Amino acid sequence: MMEKTDRRIRKTQQALSDALISLILEKGYDAITIKDITDRADVAHATFYRHYRDKDELLARRLEEVVQEIEALTREPSLQDAEGYLIFKHAQENSVLYHILLSSPGTTQVRKRIQGTIAANVMRTCQPLRSAQRGIIPPQAAANHIAGSMLLLIEWWLDQNMPHPPHQMAKVYEQLVTSATVNAVLNGTTQANRGS
Repeated sequence: MMEKTDRRIRKTQQALSDALISLILEKGYDAITIKDITDRADVAHATFYRHYRDKDELLARRLEEVVQEIEALTREPSLQDAEGYLIFKHAQENSVLYHILLSSPGTTQVRKRIQGTIAANVMRTCQPLRSAQRGIIPPQAAANHIAGSMLLLIEWWLDQNMPHPPHQMAKVYEQLVTSATVNAVLNGTTQANRGS
């Protein structure tokens, strides 16, 4: 009986989540009411409040799934070399959620968390940044720049209806952002060492 109840709860939460996403695409987040969501999901108004405080919590829970998937991609040691490709592929497969995540005013905290996750992974996996000392550019600032630039590049790519495949975007990201930033950090370290 418990499994049946859990399945029913998951089904209701999925219906509410799907309703919210489709309504955001149609009307924009700010224009949506709880009644819009419950009407679209075909559930009672009271049912919504048994699961969520408000639409912000519903959106946050849905985006939390995306965050957890991104965190899993950046943590897996065997996948770190392909991280750029995997994140662009993930964005392609979840383009609607990424579009909402990157363009909705109510998702600032979630975006910051994702940027922090990517930046932490850059610091963990990028040896030149970890070993840079006494340079003009702090390695943490460089890692944050790399992470933020990835999100901006994904946003641009989605806005353009993904005209290039994920593997090409990963190469663009690597050359335009990662390599350029790491080189700037290393050049800054060399200049600082010469000046000392």
